Amino acid sequence: MKSIIIIISLILTALVYVENTYAQSNSANVTVNIILHPIQTITINSSQKDVNLEYHNIEDYEKGVLTTLDDHLSVTSTGSFQVNVASNQDSFTQSGSDKSIPVSDVLIIAANGSDNNLPQIFDNVLLSTNPESLIRSGTGGMNLKYNVTYDNTAGGADKYVNMTSGDTESVFTSEITYTITSK
Repeated sequence: MKSIIIIISLILTALVYVENTYAQSNSANVTVNIILHPIQTITINSSQKDVNLEYHNIEDYEKGVLTTLDDHLSVTSTGSFQVNVASNQDSFTQSGSDKSIPVSDVLIIAANGSDNNLPQIFDNVLLSTNPESLIRSGTGGMNLKYNVTYDNTAGGADKYVNMTSGDTESVFTSEITYTITSK
């Protein structure tokens, strides 16, 4: 009788083992992660790297000048963003001269460019060495184009009449930097 109980126990144990072995190889799990890294880029239209505010005639000296560059900036951001603008120096300077023009004589104005209908907040920026918000967006986008106006009407009222040097044009230069940050 003891032998029969031992044999039945061995048979039952073998059956449970065989059944568990077959059940274990029927499936396996894997974890799949989608990892999104933030991307933010800003570029200047390659054909618009130099912006010239030119005074050609009496009206220009009386009223000042401005120029609008279509699709001047291109922004890509995977989330909300802010574009700031600042000058790298306090004044537009002329090489070989002690004459200068304050960068605050230029107002920077942005607007949506081609194929860009995102709702955004635009702030007109009186140029300075402090980075100031020009564009704010609560959503991201790819290759967002922006038109930019460089308004130097503050140079009107004959403000620059005595800034030229004889018979040649006088060029005053400053470098301006646009930066993008997460908002």
